[in-house]
Amino acid sequence: MASQIKNEASFDRLLDDLADGFGRKERLQANQAGAKQFEKVIRPKVPYRYALRKGESVHLRDSLISVENENGSAEVGFTKKSMKGYIARIVNDGWQPKAPYGRNKTSSYDRVPGQHFWEKAQQEAKGKVAEAVATSLKKSMDKKVER
Repeated sequence: MASQIKNEASFDRLLDDLADGFGRKERLQANQAGAKQFEKVIRPKVPYRYALRKGESVHLRDSLISVENENGSAEVGFTKKSMKGYIARIVNDGWQPKAPYGRNKTSSYDRVPGQHFWEKAQQEAKGKVAEAVATSLKKSMDKKVER
């Protein structure tokens, strides 16, 4: 059994680096990798209408973006400028038409069912996103160990 540790300073530095965890840069890289995977899955599922309505400048699918936050997290959503988030929610969740003359009157329109494209994309992307994040974090950890 060995009674001394060779390269003790190097070993201590490695333990200190691992104990520090991941910094903002590493977390952001990992979360961006996951966001890119989610965006790849959800983009084809977002409904696409070919004709823009009067006053519209961008399609719902084209307003999908990925945003990075100061804390190292990344989010996928719709641009605020295009004001498409509320439309995406209506299309995703569906809606119940209201009667034009008050609450007690029955509407002549049927309920519009939701497409639930967001939930379907989340279920499909779950493993892909986790794998992308884990791969990115493993690369970051391998860099710490190599130093």
